[in-house]
Amino acid sequence: MTVSASSGAAPPAPARVGAVELRHNEGILAGEHTVTAAGHVIPFKQALMVALAAGLGYGFDAYAVNIFGMLSPIIAKELDISVKMIGVIGSLFLVGYTIGTVAFGYLADKIGRRNSLRFSILLYGTTTVLGGFVSNLGAVTGLRFLTGVGGAGELAVGAPYTAEMWPPKHRAVGTGGIMFGLYSLGYIVAALVALTVVPTYGWRAAFIFAAVPALGVLWLRSAVDDSPRFKEAQEEMERMIALDSVKHPRVSIWSIPGAWRRITVGWLLYVANTCGYWGITYFLTTFMIHKFHVTAIEAVFYAMLFYVAQFFLSFFGTWLSDVIGRRPAGILGALIMIACTVLATTATTLNAFLVFGALMVGMLGWLWGVGDTYLSEFFRTSLRGTGFGIMVGGGRLVSILAPVAVGWGIAEFGPTGPFLATAGLWLLTIAGYLMGPETARRELEEVQL
Repeated sequence: MTVSASSGAAPPAPARVGAVELRHNEGILAGEHTVTAAGHVIPFKQALMVALAAGLGYGFDAYAVNIFGMLSPIIAKELDISVKMIGVIGSLFLVGYTIGTVAFGYLADKIGRRNSLRFSILLYGTTTVLGGFVSNLGAVTGLRFLTGVGGAGELAVGAPYTAEMWPPKHRAVGTGGIMFGLYSLGYIVAALVALTVVPTYGWRAAFIFAAVPALGVLWLRSAVDDSPRFKEAQEEMERMIALDSVKHPRVSIWSIPGAWRRITVGWLLYVANTCGYWGITYFLTTFMIHKFHVTAIEAVFYAMLFYVAQFFLSFFGTWLSDVIGRRPAGILGALIMIACTVLATTATTLNAFLVFGALMVGMLGWLWGVGDTYLSEFFRTSLRGTGFGIMVGGGRLVSILAPVAVGWGIAEFGPTGPFLATAGLWLLTIAGYLMGPETARRELEEVQL
């Protein structure tokens, strides 16, 4: 069976020539649009709308994901839950996150990017709201698990979807920058709700409030079109089926030459990203309360400031990767992250921690933003969601242990040691980028398998 252009092989000469002629005839400036293998020009406005629709959903995911950890000291006190049990709930949430990452990546390749994202937000939006009405430990745990399953779809579908829409010159800013920048904004909104709504109306109101952004994002996603690259891949598959009179052909991602190496690169990057993120942020407020004896409200406020830094560093890191390449930008980010983690966790004063802690949390945006884009460029359209889900899901599988391990470490040894240990994770990031190919500033069809 001949591999199609939309499946990842070099596009036929007529399609590429037609794309070049279309660029010339319409006077399109290089780098402002992306052109599919079939010569379809995707307008920048359409790409921006998709990035916002995906990014705002990812921002709401940040709200749903972080509101529990942010309010965990209050929830634990009211429901009589230990710090260790909060860690267990966090790990079960990540079990759902892992399952959802793989499942939604596969679903995106079967029913489309837009429909998968709509299902994602319906699932985790509903379970987040219901979390404000339950009181027993079993219900809280079960709903957090389902929130993880649904919320995982935001990245697993949103990043590949956005990457397919954005021009090569700015793909990292559009995919990783906008998406993770809005993720940071979602955390900031969660913190503002915790600071202004929770003191008056209680922690339950913070979960019930989630209905508002969920409905807004669902409406926005109804206004955008699915990925033209996905549509072309589906149409070509249908032509192949009609021509050969066979059932839907199944192509295993594992059988593609070079796939194992790229998947390994993805696992290295996302073991570091996910374990680093959950190891640091899930107990971030707890860390400040235990080590610097600030109040819960003060801890939430400081964490919010850290995510302001993350918002800007998400854009800076992804912009840099568009300029100098994914690999050098990713390796530089990992080195800065190691230094910031050591300086933040060993700080002896609150002021020193606030400076280096902001950089530490901010660098998570840099590393995730570049990584999200990089892995979205690895595989052909028909398997892009599946490949992304497998790579990120592998990292999240390992990260399931992070909240339990950090929670246990804090209870047994105090807050410094477990946080300091996360600095070593970023050596995996360096190894991953050294193994991987350079993909920046090229059309997806030129770099994908």
